[in-house]
Amino acid sequence: MPLQDLQPGHEFPPEALVISEAEAAAYAAAVGDVTARPSERVPPMAIIAAGLSRFISHLGLADGIVEVVHASQEVSFKRPVSPGEPLEIRAILKSNAERRGSRFATIQMSFVDQSGEEVAGASSLIIVNAS
Repeated sequence: MPLQDLQPGHEFPPEALVISEAEAAAYAAAVGDVTARPSERVPPMAIIAAGLSRFISHLGLADGIVEVVHASQEVSFKRPVSPGEPLEIRAILKSNAERRGSRFATIQMSFVDQSGEEVAGASSLIIVNAS
């Protein structure tokens, strides 16, 4: 469903997320994190980036037709995540408004482990240029 058709409070279907050791290492290399130990734990921001990129893809915003700006990010981490550990992403659209031809949307994500405990959370503001 297009972003402009969604109302604040829209809950996205839960989605599985597993970040492998190779993906964790690739993320650490891409951001220049020389302190990362991807064989032991996933770099925390790799989890958030994976969740946000899925949200952007689900809305059809990753195809390059529109410009998407990641404007702000608030995150919290409760504990490290091991490579290969299954997580579930639970996401809610917190706000969705158009201003001066651009759409401002905030997505709140919770990353939970198999026991249902939250391991990380994020609130991300994206701006979609409608032109």
